[in-house]
Amino acid sequence: MASNTEAVSAKRLFKYVYRLGLIRGPYTLLRLLTPQRCVRVRLPSSEKPVFIRTGTSDVPTFEKVFITQEYDFDYYPNVRPELIIDAGANVGYASLFFARRFPHSRIIAVEPERSNFELLLRNIEPYAQIAPLQAALWPRHTRLKIENPDDQPWAFRVREAEPGEHDTVEGVTVSELLTLAGKSSVDILKVDIEGSEREVFGSNWEQWLNKVDVMVIELHDWLRPGCSTAFYRATTQFGFRQHICGENVVLLRSA
Repeated sequence: MASNTEAVSAKRLFKYVYRLGLIRGPYTLLRLLTPQRCVRVRLPSSEKPVFIRTGTSDVPTFEKVFITQEYDFDYYPNVRPELIIDAGANVGYASLFFARRFPHSRIIAVEPERSNFELLLRNIEPYAQIAPLQAALWPRHTRLKIENPDDQPWAFRVREAEPGEHDTVEGVTVSELLTLAGKSSVDILKVDIEGSEREVFGSNWEQWLNKVDVMVIELHDWLRPGCSTAFYRATTQFGFRQHICGENVVLLRSA
């Protein structure tokens, strides 16, 4: 009988073959298993490269978006979304997915950490519709600090900066992002902000929550207890319909 490791490896290989093809799938997986380096990967039906830092959380993030396709729902609006906000954009994979799925939409990719943001810029360079913003989603405009700079790239968390602290980033609100985009509502709001949802949905949500049509969020109570409590306390009164898709909670505004 095959070991669990072999079974998982075979399943992983099958997913790559299924999504990327009989030749490109195994070749891509092999490249992602190499020691730390930045590799260039091409997706089917696209000549635009995707950059991945092997040996980091870029690999499971890439798999989540493009292999498992955890953002490929049947719940998106039937009309073409005009504005998508990707809060916690990391290195840009979700933004790339949305750009490929909705080529006529405008996407604001919000990511606070410098090394992630630099790779995000490389990944989105061919996509004029994606506007990058080095910042973090927060309930008010302030300065924030990365509190765990030595963790994996997908796990960076922020806190409000103390007076005089250096290497801070801007904290921005959904309302400010709507103003930046010149829009009165957001068609799709994707939120993966490593526990900051406790703060974002803990105050000032009255200013923007009724302007969101679809929300895709990953809750992180295991990082910051109280994330789900704050989220559901804010959202339940708006009559959203809820679906669970993998690690994501999907809320749809009722007609």
